[in-house]
Amino acid sequence: MAITYISTNSEKLNNSIERGLSAKIEGNKNRFSNKKIKIIALTFIGICLVLAVIIWGVCREENQPKKANIKIKNEQINSTIAETNKFKSFVFFELSPQIEGNAFLEWFNGDTWVSYIYVYEPESVLELGIRPAFIANAARNPEVPEGYHFRPPTGWMNDPNGFSKFGQHFHLFYQNYPHALKWFPMHWGHAVSRDLVNWVHLPIFLLPDPSFDVNTTGGIFSGSAISFPNELKIFYTDSLIGRIPMEFQKMVSTINGIHPNELSKTVIPEGPSKLNLTQDFRDPNVILGPDGKWKMILGSRDSQGGVILLYGTDDPTAQSGWHFLNVLYRDNRLGMTVAECSGLAPIDGNPQDPNTLWALIYAQLNSTDPATGRRDITTVHVGKFDGTTFTPMFEQEMDFGTHAYAFQALYSQELGTLTIAWLANWKDWNWDTKPDFPTSTILPRKLFLSADRKSLLTPPIDWVISKLRNQQLDLDKQLLKGQFVDLPNGTAEISISLQNFQSNILEPISSDQRSSNNSNNENLKFIRLEIEHPKITNVGVEISFEGIEILYGLPKQPQQRLIALGAKPSQVQILLDTGSIEVFADGGRWTGTVRIPGTNKFTKIRLIGDLSLVTRSEIWGLKPAEFKGKLQIKK
Repeated sequence: MAITYISTNSEKLNNSIERGLSAKIEGNKNRFSNKKIKIIALTFIGICLVLAVIIWGVCREENQPKKANIKIKNEQINSTIAETNKFKSFVFFELSPQIEGNAFLEWFNGDTWVSYIYVYEPESVLELGIRPAFIANAARNPEVPEGYHFRPPTGWMNDPNGFSKFGQHFHLFYQNYPHALKWFPMHWGHAVSRDLVNWVHLPIFLLPDPSFDVNTTGGIFSGSAISFPNELKIFYTDSLIGRIPMEFQKMVSTINGIHPNELSKTVIPEGPSKLNLTQDFRDPNVILGPDGKWKMILGSRDSQGGVILLYGTDDPTAQSGWHFLNVLYRDNRLGMTVAECSGLAPIDGNPQDPNTLWALIYAQLNSTDPATGRRDITTVHVGKFDGTTFTPMFEQEMDFGTHAYAFQALYSQELGTLTIAWLANWKDWNWDTKPDFPTSTILPRKLFLSADRKSLLTPPIDWVISKLRNQQLDLDKQLLKGQFVDLPNGTAEISISLQNFQSNILEPISSDQRSSNNSNNENLKFIRLEIEHPKITNVGVEISFEGIEILYGLPKQPQQRLIALGAKPSQVQILLDTGSIEVFADGGRWTGTVRIPGTNKFTKIRLIGDLSLVTRSEIWGLKPAEFKGKLQIKK
């Protein structure tokens, strides 16, 4: 099948060369109007009985005399296949045309606004992905061809959802608004991977209520997925501010891993009334408990702060019988409100072993750390879970950079516990967020106990890093000499080892001493990896008397320090990608992530400070990930 795009305006059109798709730009102005006609030409090779065409459209103006409509045309047919009089919300159309040869999708730009069109074949979409045929400018993500972090094919993304393994694929669902680079009514985007590096974009899995308009605050909020031998079951929050109840929990299942089998059903209609909670009641995390029964963890709040709720069911299918068991945990520190994206995961053994320790992870929404100014911190408590109560043993932060939010965990006997999160934070988002706001996930991480069982480690997954490595850089060790090392692709893995670091009492550093222009930097008791960026100054990772810190200078940002106070690591691994820095110290004992605005690439790095403390360095250039089903733009 071939797709040709014929447009009459100057908008840059889509050009995908995947799997034989071709494109060209032609066009003529409509002689009766200064508005323009847009045409997409489809060529069907053979009769495509299983091809699906997905279209979103809406009226250009409120109360316009003519409905928005899209036609399909060829020598035999000329008929309207999509029509709506809606103005404030995009209407979803799914078609299965049975056509051979050439056909055209056509609409008049004066009355019809089309946001997104893609096609796919159900029997091959898990391997080949969707085929984007048209994406409006408002929904197009910036191009990041060198990137290796997961990004959606169109529109906005925040929390990852339903992170799971079903059959031969890892499944990643995610909060998505496909029609703009803004947070609006939430959909569930969907992708699969065999290796957690390369991804295949699939059809959007869940849509919000069609009655929601574009200004609605709500939609299909976050949730989780559990894998059965022949079925993946999805649990999520249906949310709408102003409705009572505002949030309730629903379930839907899929057999083919592509579409829901049926309409979703409500499994928990409202929160427990006796606890005097607010209407916040969301983000179901479903797990198999140590008693062999299904449990659901939900986040809420009361007048004091965050509340984490535990539900359970005796139904082995997890489809019914959900009932409230207990308040699992409360937290009112740092001014937090809702305990968002709460979850439990086993971290050192089989979940049905009573000696297994568990990680209780949640985001402290609206929290502020007074020592550093950091916001929306994610914390983890490690402890015992008996199926009803959780007994914490120790606590630490999941990410000192705080730009890893809404963690999702996946446990399997073969892989252990893996986790993924949104590579951003609500504190640096607002309704005026620019289109260059990178929407992506962190690189997937492992989750396990340290050898002394006193710390939780969250390093990147070793096989993921091995697959990304491309070319070893700096073979003559210029980094150890304090010289700049170029980053040809702007992406890199940098590893350094520090000699007797914990026994060297490092001194506090002033802002003047941190400056790379200070000629005496090499004599100071600190180590800093200076990272050159064309738009942002003072970017780097520093280890000093105070701890390990990610430094970067952004204008008009609240003052904050992305620092793990007191950390004294002996090994540091740093991952650079367009739009992000991830730091893993001492095998993930201290992990920090920061989102870098824009799509400019890092250019070079060097070490400054007391270089005698650095005993080893290694730098790898990293390959871009492959994203099937992603739009390719012809420059």
